[in-house]
Amino acid sequence: MTRRILITALYVIAAAIMLLSALCIVGITRNAGITNAQTPFREDTEPTVTEKAFLMKQNEPTVIHITGQNEEKLLSWESSDESILTVDSGGRLDAFTTGVAEVTARYSDGSETVYTVTVEEPEDAAKTDIYSTAITANEDILNKNELGDKALYHILVNREQNIVTVYTYDGDGEYTVPVRAMVCSCGLNKGTITGEFETYFTSEWHALFDDVYGKYVTGIDGNFLFHSVPYTELLENDSLESEEYNKLGTDASLGCVRLAVSDAKWIFDNCPVGTYVKIYDSSDKEPLGKPTPMRVADLKIGWDPTDNEEDNPYNGKTPEIKLPENTIVHVGDDYNIYRGVTATDSCGNDITGKVEAIGNVVSTRKGEYKITYRVTDALNRSAEQSVIIWVE
Repeated sequence: MTRRILITALYVIAAAIMLLSALCIVGITRNAGITNAQTPFREDTEPTVTEKAFLMKQNEPTVIHITGQNEEKLLSWESSDESILTVDSGGRLDAFTTGVAEVTARYSDGSETVYTVTVEEPEDAAKTDIYSTAITANEDILNKNELGDKALYHILVNREQNIVTVYTYDGDGEYTVPVRAMVCSCGLNKGTITGEFETYFTSEWHALFDDVYGKYVTGIDGNFLFHSVPYTELLENDSLESEEYNKLGTDASLGCVRLAVSDAKWIFDNCPVGTYVKIYDSSDKEPLGKPTPMRVADLKIGWDPTDNEEDNPYNGKTPEIKLPENTIVHVGDDYNIYRGVTATDSCGNDITGKVEAIGNVVSTRKGEYKITYRVTDALNRSAEQSVIIWVE
C-alpha cells in the first residue's frame, strides 16, 4: 500500500514538472514575441537623396514648385553653377547660358532633392503682327499653296458672330484650311446680305453713305463692301469715327462688313478681284475663334491703332505694367503676388486681368524672391517687368 502511494506521488510530481516546463516554454515564447515587437526601428542616419531631371530654355524662367509637407520642411535652394543658372528662395530658375547644372533643395530632416537641369538655346521668337488683332494658323500649308496656280483664299463671313475667317485649300483642293480670323462689324438688324459672291473691285479710299469714307475697300456685291471703320474726311487718317471703331465685334454698320484698317488692308492686298466670299449665319464655333478687338481709350485721337502709317501716334506704343512700391514682406504676412500690380494696353485700356506672374513667394520663409510680370495686348504687343520681393 505504501509503495503504491509512493509511486502515485512520483507520477504526480513528474506530471507537475512537465506542466511547469511547458508553461515556461510558452511564457518564453510569448515574452520573446513581445520583446521583438517592442524593439525600436533603427533609422538610417544617411540623408535621403532624390534625383530628378528636366529641360528648360535659356532666358525663360522656370519655377520648381514644392508642395505639402516638403514645402514646410524646405530649408534652402542651391545651384551648382550660377554662371549657367540661379535659383531663388522660391525655387525660381533663371538660365543665362546653355549647359548643365544641379539645383538642390535641402530639407530639415536631412533629405535632399537634386534636379539635374539641362539648359537649351532659346527658341526663335515667333514673328507677330503688332498692327493686327487677327488670329493666324497653318502657315506651312499656306506657304506651300503660294507656289501653286489655284486661287489662294476663300473668305467666309459669319454674320451672326461678326467673324471673318479666311481659308486656303487642302490636299484635295478643297478650301477647308483656316489661315486667318478677323473681327468685324456686320449690319444692324441683319442688314448685311447672305449668300455666295465674288469680289468685284478694290479701292484704297471710297465714299460711303452719310458722307463718310472707307479705307482699303473691297467690293462684295453691289453696295456691300469690306472696308475700314468710316472716316469723316477723305484721305485724312486722323478722322476715324472712334466710337464706331469701338463697336468692332458687334453689329454696327449699314450693311457693309467693317474691319480694322490692318485687316481691311490684308484683304485689299492679298485677295484679288474674283475672290470667293460666303456670308452666312451660324452659332457654331469658328475654327480659329473670335479675335479680341482693340479699343481706343481716347476718342479724340481719331486714328485706327492698327494703321501702320508712319505718323500714327499709336506707333511705338506698348503695354505698361505698374508694380507696387513696397517690396518687403514680413514673415507670416498674407501675401498675393498680384496685389498692387496694374497694366494698360497700347491704347491705354486696363488689361490688369491679363497679367501673368512668373515666380513664387513663400511668405512663411525668409528669403529673396524674384517675380517677373508679363502682359500682351490685343495687338500682340508685350511688356515685362521684374521685381525682387524680400521676406524678412
